[in-house]
Amino acid sequence: MVDFDTRLGQLAIARGLISLGDLLRCVEEAGRTGRDVADVLLLNGVLSNGELAELESGLGAGAETLQAELERGHTIVLDALYQSVHEDRQPPEPLDREDAPTTLEFTSTDLDLTHEARYEMQGELGRGGMGRVFLARDRILQRRVALKTLIEDAQTPKGRDRLLIEAQVTGLLEHPSIVPVYDLRALKDGEPFYTMRVVQEKSLDQLIAEMRRGEGAHSLTFFVSILRQVSLAIEFAHGLGVVHRDLKPENILVGKYGEVYVIDWGVAKIVSSDIGLADTGRVAIGQLIGTPSYMAPEQARGDNDAVDEQSDVYALGAILYEILTLQPMFTADHLLAILFQVVHDVPERPTERAPDRNIPSELEEVCLRALEKLPARRYASAQEFADELELFLEGVKERDRRIAMADEAMSHATQVRAVYDEVRSQYAHVVSMLFLERSRVESWASADEKRELWALEQQAEDLEVEIERRFGEVVRIYGQALVHIPEMPEARGALADLYWQRFRECESTGRIAQAAYFEGLVRQYGELYDELLEGSATVDVTTHPANASAVVYRFQQVDRRLVEWRVADVGPTPIAGLQVEHGSYVLEFNHPGRVSTSVPILVDRGSHQHVSVNLYEVDQIPSHFLVVPGGEFISGKITAGREVRRVHVADFAIAEFPVTVREYLTFLNALVASGDEETALSHAPADGEHVYFKRDESGQFFAPSDDAEGDAWADDWPMILVNYHDAERYAAWRAESENHPFRLPTIAEWEKAARGVDGRIYSWGNHFDASFCAMRASRRGRSMPEPVGSFAIDRSPYGLMDGCGNIAEWTSTAEEGSSDVHFLGGASYNSFAEMCRLDFVLSSP
Repeated sequence: MVDFDTRLGQLAIARGLISLGDLLRCVEEAGRTGRDVADVLLLNGVLSNGELAELESGLGAGAETLQAELERGHTIVLDALYQSVHEDRQPPEPLDREDAPTTLEFTSTDLDLTHEARYEMQGELGRGGMGRVFLARDRILQRRVALKTLIEDAQTPKGRDRLLIEAQVTGLLEHPSIVPVYDLRALKDGEPFYTMRVVQEKSLDQLIAEMRRGEGAHSLTFFVSILRQVSLAIEFAHGLGVVHRDLKPENILVGKYGEVYVIDWGVAKIVSSDIGLADTGRVAIGQLIGTPSYMAPEQARGDNDAVDEQSDVYALGAILYEILTLQPMFTADHLLAILFQVVHDVPERPTERAPDRNIPSELEEVCLRALEKLPARRYASAQEFADELELFLEGVKERDRRIAMADEAMSHATQVRAVYDEVRSQYAHVVSMLFLERSRVESWASADEKRELWALEQQAEDLEVEIERRFGEVVRIYGQALVHIPEMPEARGALADLYWQRFRECESTGRIAQAAYFEGLVRQYGELYDELLEGSATVDVTTHPANASAVVYRFQQVDRRLVEWRVADVGPTPIAGLQVEHGSYVLEFNHPGRVSTSVPILVDRGSHQHVSVNLYEVDQIPSHFLVVPGGEFISGKITAGREVRRVHVADFAIAEFPVTVREYLTFLNALVASGDEETALSHAPADGEHVYFKRDESGQFFAPSDDAEGDAWADDWPMILVNYHDAERYAAWRAESENHPFRLPTIAEWEKAARGVDGRIYSWGNHFDASFCAMRASRRGRSMPEPVGSFAIDRSPYGLMDGCGNIAEWTSTAEEGSSDVHFLGGASYNSFAEMCRLDFVLSSP
């Protein structure tokens, strides 16, 4: 509200032209509609044109603002002021008869003893807006008492009623934090008074002022403890149907031994008829009772019917605000401006108002909730407010204890975590042994031969159970630490690390649902992992020679397989700081005169990778051979709890397709043509004495139109029914005849060529379907070989075909301890689904 509107409103109230409630409602409408307050007053019929002109004239002449405005901070009763400042105005609408306050007649004839007979006056202790308090001696009980009566200006029927209700309410509220009333009588002239315990302690207002001046040495917990006791006293009063309605630091007295008293119940509102007191504090809508700086919005609007227990809760919040900041919540030069702030303004957060006070966040939240504009959003009761303060106080005095308990839990968790890690390590070792044992023991082996295998399987299962049990125990104990200190960084970090470990394990083994679960837990406890979880990374690329163009493809899941999606064209090489998200990619490099080369890469979260690629000249690499750049790849079976096995191989090239019947016939016929018919026959596919290939008149081999089983062999079938020595001799013949260093690949080379670098289970990804490769369930009827490359999906990131089916291919790697048994790569047209996995180990003599 602008200054002109404020002064206009003040003058209108001073002259009795409007009520404060009318003014506040019009101010609210002006703010909502954007109109001037004066226009809203006219439109609502609150002021006439003539009255508005008189007010504007008065402001221009420098007229006084609010006649008889009381000193800011004191209790006001504006219904009396309303009638006194302009006697010729009509008073507000009277209350209904049944709601009208009862005027209580009170004279000395109602008492057995006169004031002079019992009390000896010994001087004034203090005075306020309505009454004054004397120190007196009770001649009967021989003790000092405080005697309160009305000041001269308040000696009216309404003033007497208020003093009477104050005495009766205070006497009714027998509570350790409410001053006990001893007696209720009348002076010689008939004016009422009551006596009570002498309380000469300092007020909370004085203590806050001392802190503000830097003279006080009280702690925040001291003040919070005082306010908690006040809250409990107010809750007691509320339980009896009494609303204080004027809570403020001045009305709270604090003794040097910790005693706390809530005083001045003279404007209390009686909300229950069960206690037998008339509500002399009831006033009409639009009239104000209370102290502006501590009034709830409904009080400041004059909505007295809405004033209830939660209005006192608001006042408690306002007092807490002043305790926290050492400043009143709202300040202004005049009463009306404070009332407008109370109704319309959101209080500044205590931590922003007093940033140097180190205000605890929990107390700030308690304060702001109590100060909500809408009563329904405040604490439901003074007890609830007190409980929140008690939680804070308990937190302060218990914090050291909780820290000690949290540290003890962390120490225990560290020990259990060490055991958990040891069990995981044992499991990884057992899984490695089990992997080797399964490759050694044939499926048809006897029970005695399988006992060690079974023992390892049982040990692995037992360790899996132990891992989960230990994992749950570690989580539980870290959780205990967080129960004591919810934001304990060490416990949260340890949990995040634990969950991150499980997340990475699940992600690397393809358990997507479990990975998502643990990712959520990592995000909950590990803010430091946010960047890693987002997954951005950088890749530096160099090629030899340089100036190669590159296309970046990312593998995306489509129809249960990983499909290459073009991301970007980059280059020329070298490329520095290529930004990508974590995941599996393939980079395709092209350079004039060089073989096009694909380089799969697995980009880890937050990593900075360097890719270095040799680009070979076209005449260095035979037709239909693929370059497989050297480097590490994920090898073997990926199992939960087992460390991922990474194997390094150097650059090599491998045939795009398995050796075909046509190519093998060329080999055999070359041997025949060279006169080495005996060697050719020794390497021809045979079943005992029966050779599957036919021979023509010149001795040349050819594929049969039908063999012993009645099958016609196709020239583009993969070569079947050959042993390791046949394959080795074929490779040697190719090397001699084509002048290239042909050889059988190692099992590591073959696995990398078929699998890429991301640990996928099949050439196409991690999900199996019989239609993706040539195996026993791929076609109806009897399984048969297929022409090489028939299953386009069975293609590796490097372009190797038929890695998971059609034919198992010999490698040069022999089983450990045996020179006669060699490993094969891949599966055949007659394999079961399990055998199609690239981590399935197959060996044969």
